Amino acid sequence: MTESDTLDSLDRRIVAALQIDARLPYGTLAQALGEVERTVARRVQRLLDSGALRFTAFVDELRTGVGQSVNLRVEVEPGSADRVAGALAQRRDTRWVAVVTGDADVSCELVADGRAALHRVVSEELPSIPGVRSTRSFPVLRHVKPTTAWHADLLTAPETAAVTSGAVAVSDQGGRTELQPTDHQLIELLVENARYSWVELAERLGVVPATVRRWTERLLSGGAVALRAEIESALLGYAVEAELWMETAPSEIEPVTAALAPHPAVRYCGVVVGKQAVNIHVVLPAMDDLFDFQVGVLGRLPGLVGCEATLVTRAHKRGFVVK
Repeated sequence: MTESDTLDSLDRRIVAALQIDARLPYGTLAQALGEVERTVARRVQRLLDSGALRFTAFVDELRTGVGQSVNLRVEVEPGSADRVAGALAQRRDTRWVAVVTGDADVSCELVADGRAALHRVVSEELPSIPGVRSTRSFPVLRHVKPTTAWHADLLTAPETAAVTSGAVAVSDQGGRTELQPTDHQLIELLVENARYSWVELAERLGVVPATVRRWTERLLSGGAVALRAEIESALLGYAVEAELWMETAPSEIEPVTAALAPHPAVRYCGVVVGKQAVNIHVVLPAMDDLFDFQVGVLGRLPGLVGCEATLVTRAHKRGFVVK
């Protein structure tokens, strides 16, 4: 399934619900949407079989201490953007890779296993990729709104409430979550398929289903892990995807991110090391909507000094999933 293919209204509403709760039982989902369970299950399976949809997990390395996330902006030789992006996508440590417009040709998020690994990647490995001219790196300080917190704005308020009611609540206390050896094994399985049944997970880990469910809910409630129904936003009716880098006064970083994170167009919001400390991804139906967002939303933010916007022309990897 490609971006030129379309999903009908029910397909999109099903995906929007699963973006809220990736483990939502099909019976509960069908009841929330007023549909038949068999119809819902068949449509989800069709999206999975086509490769358009995948259930995976996002690990917050800042809460778990398992690595350092860094945003990379890569300038490449003319004509080599897709080759470089493809090479980056094949790396196990890249979470997000896309070809973009603007001064940088490729945008990438990489999770390095500590400072020494980050130094090796930036100083040795990335420059050795054929076609790379230069790289700029911006370590991530905070995921204010990870992509797992966004869902397509396609459900009614009652539908959203019905879908959300059974989801594990995430603590707003923050703080570090210490991962146990069994947690790492469990996370690998959830990244592989966030909808593995409790029985399947228990068999793979050699424990009983109640234990693996308790482990999973602890990781979810602590914000260490979030589950995700991953799909190209274009298939949901969002033809425009843009990445925006914003400069603010240091005192305005938190107010700006607090204002932007709840916006339904904001798919991701984070704070990085650098002059343009606020980084967001937005998805919108059309270019006119991007204009309205820049003027009507960003233009009214106090403390915003400047903004650089780039369009995503092709995503090569999302959520560690190669496209």
